Amino acid sequence: MIITKDRRGELRIEMDIEKKSESCICEALIELKSLQDFLVHSPTKYFGNLLAKIAGTDTIPFLLMTKDGFFSHTITVIHEDGEKECFESKYFRIESIDKERCCAFLTVLRPLNFKGEHADEHCQVIKLVKTSECIEIDLSCICAIQILDTELLKRQIIIEPKW
Repeated sequence: MIITKDRRGELRIEMDIEKKSESCICEALIELKSLQDFLVHSPTKYFGNLLAKIAGTDTIPFLLMTKDGFFSHTITVIHEDGEKECFESKYFRIESIDKERCCAFLTVLRPLNFKGEHADEHCQVIKLVKTSECIEIDLSCICAIQILDTELLKRQIIIEPKW
């Protein structure tokens, strides 16, 4: 925040654009986290956790934008046969937020195409799957959030044989 006096001697308060953006992103993710928690932890007197059953998921997926484009994270998965696989993902789930430090803890979501393989392009993504990878991110580098459809978490990938 910058406080100055104008020509008439009145105080003028200007928000530092980076701080305003950082605060806005932090507040938006706090709201997203509360909506996500509401899906899971909103039992009703007569219907229990019906909302979570109707939604069919406990996650609201999203993308993060920096001034250079989409934020992404690379993770390495070790399969049961010992084979290592690295992939990059720009899809996340909010786990928690440290409001004091304005940082977020995110779970990386893996994008899959219609064959159940890793999808490199956004237009190829049919399903998102939670991974065990959790990262911490400083929100000062984030400019925008893009919420995605929860259907991406519920879709079944079914490939039927030709014959």
